[in-house]
Amino acid sequence: MLSRAGCALIVSLSWLTLAGQNVPNAQPDVATLEAQAQKYLQEQKPQLAIPVLRKIIALDPNNINAQANVGVLLYFQENYAEAIPHMRAALRLGGDLPRIEALLGMAEKRTGETREALPHLEGAFSKLDDQKIRIQVGLELIEIHSAAAQFEKALAVAATLAQLAPQDPQVLLAAYRIARQMMDQSLMSMMVASPDSAEMHMILGGELARRGDRADAVAHYREAIRLKPLLPGAHFQLAEQLRTSPDPAANAQAEDEYKAALRVNPFDELAWREIGGIMNSKGDFQAAEEDYRKALVLQPSDSEAKTGLAIVLISRNRAEEAISLLEAALKDDPTNMAAHYRLSGLYRRAGRAADAEREMAAFRHYQELKNKLGGVLKQLVGQADAK
Repeated sequence: MLSRAGCALIVSLSWLTLAGQNVPNAQPDVATLEAQAQKYLQEQKPQLAIPVLRKIIALDPNNINAQANVGVLLYFQENYAEAIPHMRAALRLGGDLPRIEALLGMAEKRTGETREALPHLEGAFSKLDDQKIRIQVGLELIEIHSAAAQFEKALAVAATLAQLAPQDPQVLLAAYRIARQMMDQSLMSMMVASPDSAEMHMILGGELARRGDRADAVAHYREAIRLKPLLPGAHFQLAEQLRTSPDPAANAQAEDEYKAALRVNPFDELAWREIGGIMNSKGDFQAAEEDYRKALVLQPSDSEAKTGLAIVLISRNRAEEAISLLEAALKDDPTNMAAHYRLSGLYRRAGRAADAEREMAAFRHYQELKNKLGGVLKQLVGQADAK
């Protein structure tokens, strides 16, 4: 049975007519065969349509409809080797046919003709108006580029797909794989180029931090700073590990590291934001507000900085300003749990019960997702340690 996608693609070729092909003295049997083939196509009977289309091609090799349709039918039957010559013929005769070019590229890829597939897939990708086919072509391109270690090209395609279908699981998985491959490549390149450098210690610190090994991550960040005190990002990453440590003594060291990060780079927006949080926890609301505002000047769409500033304003009895900030924070990042929670409380105080319930429901939803993700990551770390 021909798939819905295949049937739709065949129907879309109906505008291709013999009149535009300048075929002299067309055989009289062709029109009858075309009508018969069209009937089988509408009834979704590819096994009956294919022999008829082959007869048309035997009589009229320049019949674009027949070449394209038989190519599509064979493609969706996974008979790629036979489909390829027909789709190539359709492109040669019809010129700009992005859907046929897309299927041709995918067929060539499946038969190992990657060199031929790449220009066809790239040529079709930017022209396709069918979202499903364009996503599939993009995923095929990502596979080809990734296999050739052309990760920047793969990432560019993934970025286009993310704009096209930001919630598509296949697109998200492809983007994740590219990111992991790029990380692995960078790690290997660094090990070869400069295994004892401060930058290598930064990479190792980041990997260890991701796995939850805070003590070793801190050690690598400190070694990076010892080797290169002005290395951008080193003090900030060390500060992050100290701030989130369960050890109060480590927490107390975080502020100095954030300040050191700002001495290296006064435009470190994240450092200004985190210092704002530290000042707020100390009850120095004036300093906290100034630090958060400095962060927002550098990055106006930082949802967490807006939330932090809103919390400071709540402490300073400026609820209306806080509400506006939290609403803006959620426009920047709808998954911001703290913003949902704080906004729920402010709405309730303002007598907006329905709005308060909506924000609390959103908070609980994202909290549940976070807990699930935490469980998955914990399991992954455990599996990695077991190996």
